[in-house]
Amino acid sequence: MGIWSQQIDNLNHHKYLRAGAFILMFGGMLSGNAIFFFIGSLYMFYFLACYLYLDRVGRKLEFSIVEEQIKLFPNNEGKFTIKLEQHSRLPIFFGNIHLAVDKNLKFQAGDERKQMSILKIPFSIMGKGVLQIEVPFTARSRGVAKIRRVDIDIRHFMDAGKVYRHKTDLIKFEAIVYSERKVVAGMERIVPRNQGSYAMKSSLFEDRTTIVGTRDYQDGDAFNKVHWKASARMAKLQTKLHERTSQFSWLLVVDIRSSDFEERLKAVTFLLHHAAANHIPFSLLVNIKKAGKPSYFELPSGEGKKQLQMALTFLARLQSNNVAINMESFERITFQHALTSPYVIICADQERIAGWKMPSSTKVYTLDGTDQLFRLNPWRFNQRQEVQYG
Repeated sequence: MGIWSQQIDNLNHHKYLRAGAFILMFGGMLSGNAIFFFIGSLYMFYFLACYLYLDRVGRKLEFSIVEEQIKLFPNNEGKFTIKLEQHSRLPIFFGNIHLAVDKNLKFQAGDERKQMSILKIPFSIMGKGVLQIEVPFTARSRGVAKIRRVDIDIRHFMDAGKVYRHKTDLIKFEAIVYSERKVVAGMERIVPRNQGSYAMKSSLFEDRTTIVGTRDYQDGDAFNKVHWKASARMAKLQTKLHERTSQFSWLLVVDIRSSDFEERLKAVTFLLHHAAANHIPFSLLVNIKKAGKPSYFELPSGEGKKQLQMALTFLARLQSNNVAINMESFERITFQHALTSPYVIICADQERIAGWKMPSSTKVYTLDGTDQLFRLNPWRFNQRQEVQYG
């Protein structure tokens, strides 16, 4: 049912009529005029009936959003469904739902304010009835849109009085709008290296846990590479063929204080899609303070569609006005993570990371550019001096 506060507004509309009805009743009693007393009593009965209707008509009205979460990209069209259930026998003929929704969703009939979009949705529902109302919208920009306020007003069908109901608990609904993609140049600079789990035909390294086939034994092949079952089946010695792999995981470091934060996130989104499409494991590090440990936002390493969806949701929830970790502390955090990451991509303004030190064992790139073009550039050599953080 939810938690609601309620206010009835029909007293002001009737204050002079109530006073007149009281005078008629009192005068009728004193003078013995039954007509005056009857008219006054009839009006007071009407007023009481109107008040009781307004007091009770919305108490068993249940409001909910059918979809708890919607995911989409900017300029995509979507919709959510409002479900009303009237558990009372009292009908509602003239009702209005008022919603305040975050402004990154655009509504056709919405009234746009500075921070919110305001919607007014008329409805009517019979007693013991169920009503579903679809509300279409267009995703405007990256972020998580929530319904911040729900108010319902119900007007009496025979009177000017109204009851106002305000939902005081949270609404279980959010529309997650992912960031757009902006192409990043210089992707060819990142080449897999070292032993790892990334499959690559030209790699010098092999994953000994993965057998992809066999070939005839040749002089010089290691004895422990002989595939005995295949040799017995083929009646001659066979050598195991392992998948060739390289180490190719990415650590993307994002500074929420970047001067072109939204455009830079579009470039980061392109990198995430590229990594997921090419089965490259990646992790994210953002300089936002949070409670608990670790005290910063981190998406652990993973790969594939599930990791991409988690990363896109992670980025959609970022806000540039969050409390940020100072860059000196963020440098130490990044350094510790970079020790176990073969590739680090830093997404920040050059002046904010000037003087940063990264491990010499890690290949580091910066995401530089303007609104028109972003490019991966190698970390400057004089900055890539290894230091030891305690």
